[in-house]
Amino acid sequence: MHKHKFKGFTLAEVLITIGIIGVVAAMTLPTLIHEQRNKSLEVAFKKSYTHISAAFNQTIAEEVPVFTVSIKEDGTNPEVDYNSPFAQSMYKKFRKLKKIGIKEKGTYNASAKNYTKQKTMQVPQCSQYMSGAEAFITPDGSIISIVQNCGALWITTDTNGLIKGPNALGHDIFIFRTGRTENRLLPAYTESEVLLDDTGHTVTENGKPVYNNTEETKDKCSLTSASTINGASCGSFAIQDVCPYDETKTYWECLP
Repeated sequence: MHKHKFKGFTLAEVLITIGIIGVVAAMTLPTLIHEQRNKSLEVAFKKSYTHISAAFNQTIAEEVPVFTVSIKEDGTNPEVDYNSPFAQSMYKKFRKLKKIGIKEKGTYNASAKNYTKQKTMQVPQCSQYMSGAEAFITPDGSIISIVQNCGALWITTDTNGLIKGPNALGHDIFIFRTGRTENRLLPAYTESEVLLDDTGHTVTENGKPVYNNTEETKDKCSLTSASTINGASCGSFAIQDVCPYDETKTYWECLP
């Protein structure tokens, strides 16, 4: 009878195979994680946008004025209202809201970033997100904040909520607006930011803040904008699912 000899793998061959698998995994895993993260952000955005749109349209149907000028006792900024009648009515469309406190806002602001995640997010001056305007956690865990300012009603959401992150404009933070007579929920196409000096303090002139209108900060949804609120106008691209700087990709595929 013939004896059959079975040849197994040597230790060196096993180690080489494991090494190759490790290299391939190291090359592909970050891409898979990035794609999964962006898909989650897309799903969260669509859900929050649907809920906010429904609440907005219901409030419009009730004929609540979008913009109401109030007479303040001190006579200043009569158009600014951090809790306007429209905001109050819209908030009521959510089953239960949890108000975000000052301390929580401070922690959030310290972690929030702009679109490229290269700079800490400065307070958007019109929407006043996480500053003058109140902010609430909705039943699905997202954040909603509404303020009347700059001649419009501004609605900001963080689709991932207070803690989950990435807490970045254009990723999970999106700003919407409607004009005095528009009665339509539209993505913000502009926002204002104050000018900061080299130490990070607000530049003032005659006691009033100076707004940053430099050329390098005008585009607020790009990879090159130097704006601390770069990402404030990304909502339109997210809704259309179009990359703002690469026509071959969807919005969520090209997130930095």
